[in-house]
Order: sequence, then C-alpha cells, then structure tokens
Amino acid sequence: MNFQEYFQNKNLKKTPKVGIHFEQKTTPDLLWCVALVILDFIKEDKNIVFSDKENIRKSPVFNALMQDYFSKPPQEKAENEYNKVSSYQLGLLTYAGVLDQVSNRPKKYKVRNLDVLKFISINDLNASKFLAEYTNKFLQDNNLLEVFDKYKQTPNQDNHLRAKEAYWKWAKKNTAIKGTDRKHTYRVFNKIFNMFCYKNRIPGEDASNITSGPCPYSFLIYNRENFRDKDMPLGMTRHQYQLEVLSEINEGGVVATLLQKAKDSVRQKYQNSEILAPELGYIANSGIHVHHILPQHSYPEFSLAKENLIALTPGQHLSFAHVQANTKSINQHYQAICLKTKLKNIKISLDNNESFYNYKDFISVINTCYGWNLKIDTPMNILLEKIEQKIQELI
Repeated sequence: MNFQEYFQNKNLKKTPKVGIHFEQKTTPDLLWCVALVILDFIKEDKNIVFSDKENIRKSPVFNALMQDYFSKPPQEKAENEYNKVSSYQLGLLTYAGVLDQVSNRPKKYKVRNLDVLKFISINDLNASKFLAEYTNKFLQDNNLLEVFDKYKQTPNQDNHLRAKEAYWKWAKKNTAIKGTDRKHTYRVFNKIFNMFCYKNRIPGEDASNITSGPCPYSFLIYNRENFRDKDMPLGMTRHQYQLEVLSEINEGGVVATLLQKAKDSVRQKYQNSEILAPELGYIANSGIHVHHILPQHSYPEFSLAKENLIALTPGQHLSFAHVQANTKSINQHYQAICLKTKLKNIKISLDNNESFYNYKDFISVINTCYGWNLKIDTPMNILLEKIEQKIQELI
C-alpha cells in the first residue's frame, strides 16, 4: 500500500487542543493491536459505530493481546494503562483520516478507510510503514521537517538537540502543555524522532543520547523489553523479529485465536476446496481443511496471511499436500499447484475489487518459497508462467 500517496491529500497541520497527533504510547505494535480489535468488532461493516469504552476495551481480543502479548495485568488492575493504549491509537487513526469521530461525549467512531485499517491490522510491521509516512507528513505540515532533515544530513548530538528544541517550541504553541516541565513532551518527541530515524536508517535516540548505529526497530515498540534482551544484538533482522514476535504471541495463545479467524475467513469465502480437479484429490462434499502452503512451523511470519492459506478437502490436505499425513512434510509438487491455484483466486478476487487479498503479500510468500526476487509489481501472467515452469520441474 502506497502511504505516500495516501497522505498526499491529507492535511496533518496541528491546531491547539484539536486531535491527537502523537503520544508516548503511539507505537506500531499498539496501533496494530487496536486496528485488529476494530476490525474484529465491525466485521468489515464501515457503517458500524463503536466507542472506546464500550467496544474496544471490552473486546476479548483486546484484553487477550494486552495480557498475553504485552504482559499487562488484567484491565481492572490497570484501567488507566488500557485507556491510554486504546484512546491514543483511536485519536491518531482519526487524525490520519482512517477513522471518523461521529460524536464527542462519549467519543464514537466509524471507519472511513477500511483498506488502510485492514493493512495496519495484519501486523505491526505494516503499522510501522503507516506510521513512518504519517510521521514524515506530520513533520512536513507542521514546519518541522527542515530541522529533522538537518539531523538526517548530519546525525550528531548538536542537530539532535536542535530538533528536540524545535519540537518543544512547537508543542508549547500547538498542544495542551502547561508550565515548563518538558518530560512528557520529550517522551513524545522520542517516538516521533525514532520513527523518522528508523525510516531513514540513521541513528535514533536512546534516553537523551543518539545511538551509535541506525535506529533499531525495537526502539519503536511498546513491548520493547521483550526485544532488548541483554543477549540479543540490536541489529536484529526483520525476519528474526517476526519469528520472535510470533513465537512469543503463540505462547500466550493469541496467534491461535487470530489464525482461527484467518482460516475461518478463507473457509467461509470458498465453502469448498479451491482445487476442484478429481485427479488432484478432490471429492465433493467431503469437508474443508484450511492448509498453510508454506508450513506454519517453518514460516511463522506467514502463518496469518490469507495469501498463504488455501481451502482443501481433508483428503487433499493429508494425502496430497502432505506426505502420508505427516503435517511437517510437504509435497513440493502439490505445493506448487496450491500456489498456482491461490494466484488465480487472488486475481479473481482483485478483479472483483475485493480487499480480501494483498498481491504484494503473495509475492512475499512465493519469493520466500522459491528464493526468487520478484518485484512486488510483477505482472500476474508472468508469475503464473514461472509457477507453471516450477510445476513441470517438480513432476
């Protein structure tokens, strides 16, 4: 999704006491969490009105994520923390034009841009892409980009402090700051500054100093403690991060819930096997299994991606997709057939202007599967030819 294009026509200039532009708890993982909870509640119906207190904070998905993923106590023991987490994300999503606030007391919301919300809800890395472009547009519209760009050109402590001072002066005019205490403002600055630095691969802020290398992803997230383990190098790759995240979520049982939702959506969409050829194991009215084309145990980063899920009959799943019902053993020839079928169904869905699939995510799946380096805009007909060739190679 092109967020530069999305924000092109948005005005993020802040006016005093209007809107939440950024907060201390504005992080990719919290934004992902709240976006996911909103989608779970509205079931893709943009006309549904919801509130923070009655719908978001009472959501079992929200409470499960806060406790199992973020390791927070139950809501009744940390009500203020839960309130900040949900309300700040709702405020930012409204300020960014993803939600509309339809009433003030109590605050109620509707979804304005479902596609953006769905993209953010996939994972926190997607949310970080949204926040990175949001941050850049925010700095631009509020006349702060020039001083941040000077730091980008020469990332040293002096330019870091100049950016910090410029934000403090801006915040005094445009936010509800009273007095001279800078603590909260500097905490918010840290979130904005590090998102800018991460996007531009330059040193970020750690406490009051700048880092020795590019700002790591771990500096952006709410659940930072889990990713700054003393034995873990700061140069963690995104792939390693994804494996770590999904492993940790799994321990809390949250991935099982999210995975079931993803599988149910595929099952409901097709209500049959996606592969209907009898010679490929199809038997009518024999039930539905939803199969990971790239196995979940080896590629947890794709475990929730609908582009990696395919509806099969139980027989196709256990006797064709896997070898002798061993779910850790993949039939590579049938895997290629599954990818071909999935691509065709993704094309049908996109041609119907549905937002069920993301073609770029499918490109990521197939690049990972075969070690290819296809561009995200590779034409579908060319990709289909490559899969056909792979099927022939595997016969």
